Amino acid sequence: MNRTAVFACLLLSLTFLLPAQLSAQGKPKPADFGIKSKKAMKAYLEGLQYAQYRDRDGAIAAFEEAISLEPDFARAHYQLGINAYVQKDYEAAIPHLEKAQAGDDGNFRAIGFYLGETYFHLGRYAESVPALEAFVARGEGRRQDMEQATYTLRHARFAAQAIADSVSFTPINLGTAINSPHDEYLPYLIADDTYLLFTSRRPQSVGGFNPRLQRYNEDFFYSQWDGEAWSAAENLGPPINTRENEGAAAITQDGRTIFFTSCNREDGIGGCDIYYSVREGSRWRRPVNLGPAVNTVAWEGHPCLSGDGRTLYFASSRPGGEGGSDIWYTRLVGGAWAEAQPLGTPVNTPGNEDSPFLHADDQSLYFSSDYHPGFGGQDIFLSFRNEDGSWSEPQNLGYPLNTVAHESHLFVNAQGREGFMNSDREGGLGGSDIYRFEMAPRNRPRIATFLRGRVQDSLTSKPVAAHLRLVDVETGDTIREVDTDPNKGNFLMTLPLEREYAAFVEAEGYLFTTRNFYLKDLPEETYFDLVIELAPLKKDVQVVLQNIFFAFGSDSLEATSHPELAFLVSFMEKNPNIRIEIQGHTDDVGSEADNLDLSQRRAESVRAYLIAAGISGERIVAQGYGESMPVAGNITDEDRARNRRTEFKILDTGE
Repeated sequence: MNRTAVFACLLLSLTFLLPAQLSAQGKPKPADFGIKSKKAMKAYLEGLQYAQYRDRDGAIAAFEEAISLEPDFARAHYQLGINAYVQKDYEAAIPHLEKAQAGDDGNFRAIGFYLGETYFHLGRYAESVPALEAFVARGEGRRQDMEQATYTLRHARFAAQAIADSVSFTPINLGTAINSPHDEYLPYLIADDTYLLFTSRRPQSVGGFNPRLQRYNEDFFYSQWDGEAWSAAENLGPPINTRENEGAAAITQDGRTIFFTSCNREDGIGGCDIYYSVREGSRWRRPVNLGPAVNTVAWEGHPCLSGDGRTLYFASSRPGGEGGSDIWYTRLVGGAWAEAQPLGTPVNTPGNEDSPFLHADDQSLYFSSDYHPGFGGQDIFLSFRNEDGSWSEPQNLGYPLNTVAHESHLFVNAQGREGFMNSDREGGLGGSDIYRFEMAPRNRPRIATFLRGRVQDSLTSKPVAAHLRLVDVETGDTIREVDTDPNKGNFLMTLPLEREYAAFVEAEGYLFTTRNFYLKDLPEETYFDLVIELAPLKKDVQVVLQNIFFAFGSDSLEATSHPELAFLVSFMEKNPNIRIEIQGHTDDVGSEADNLDLSQRRAESVRAYLIAAGISGERIVAQGYGESMPVAGNITDEDRARNRRTEFKILDTGE
């Protein structure tokens, strides 16, 4: 039984009880009700009779007549207050319940419950607390009311204190290009904030108007930022949008893959499942169901992909969680999604958690919950990943971002400074609109940036279909892996800051290239636009190994060199017929003879590593060139660093 039905039954049970009591006491008198007017008493008793026969309109009219004759008629106010509460007309309920409390003769055992709950629904938290405390302390309520009051009291106490410590929050409507008189919600952007995907119910939906639900079906729409304004939103179209409902999408950082919720598809496992689709050029492939490792006969929705593309977070109502809807996750293992697991406590609760969003820093998880202490309905929370992989105790994002209404989805851009969310607040264009706002400092994630660029042929400048892999130099972990757009050579990804990365770029028929990104102590607004050139794989082509590091003045390889060396080994294994020369180079600090000797020893160290990894020594020549081949002047520290380098050159392709 739902909560409204429970209270409706409670109201009727009260009306059944009172006539029986009065009959046992003889003919009722106005004084029995604390009033003087016989007409008011008569109207009140008629109201009880109407209620007994489930004539709500007749009962309300009779109770209203009673208080028109006796303005302080507590029992009539009590009945009207409960009725308004059941109808969720909380503004109308308050004056009646307050009047009932003022005239309570000890018969209104639940007055504190109704007043406290009503104050809470109106966001009057400081008034809600004492009313609920009095009801709980009295200990005479029904079990379900006591449980609900205890639950609400926990939220009211939190909210009363938190509202005094509000956060900065100035939402800006994204305007008519995106928002309409209908509902827009669940925004999601790619890494550089130039492409916005969202869900909408508007006349342009593929499914059109749903007469059963009396509203338009859900579809995905998109808009693009040209540097000054958003373009007019367009329907994403088939095969993703169908005549059924599609909603809650997550798009990958490069905008080439979409994960989304779709309901009632022919290949569905449950009513609503999670699918994915890959974009080829301007067209999307037929969506693919993620299968039984992810989807069940229960509801699955609100997908969110981690920055490295290897973990998918989503919400599900399946058994095995902590409560109603919980946040679950699955990992990509060997090209397939593993059996999904619940995220567990402290994120999941006996209540409902959904709308997970993992920021580009891979550490900050935003989600919605109706159980963690909040302001009513669903609020948005933030939990950080701890060093051991567990999650921190969730923190409420605060008022007025969270309110007594439902707040259920948040997207935060890579820099962590701007948030995007939907709201049906006053002043919008109609229904739910999408807004952007500056994130309050205490709610910001750990900062990230984005890397955007193009891979092209060094001779023709034509785009190259390449593979990029970025490795954390300190840990050796692969942080990001992407393929460039095969038609344009473009790529786009986010990167957490305060780390150093080795980037490896390879393509069939080309010599690989590497980059180093030292992202520590950088301004928050830092991002990278690159053109990466790959040289065709042929004799005499050479490349600088950007991530080979030696101890100062030594030929001892640093551990941070291992990712690049491993990549070089892989390259040699994929191209078993090539022969290469490893070249060592130095700056001009010190004697020429010492520099030549050091460069030779460093080249030999790299050769030795490759041989130890299984590459034949006959395929590798080590040659030191000392300071004889500078690529920059030896005046500044930066130029000297460029001259201290390791390169390799193709001596023979074996063709």
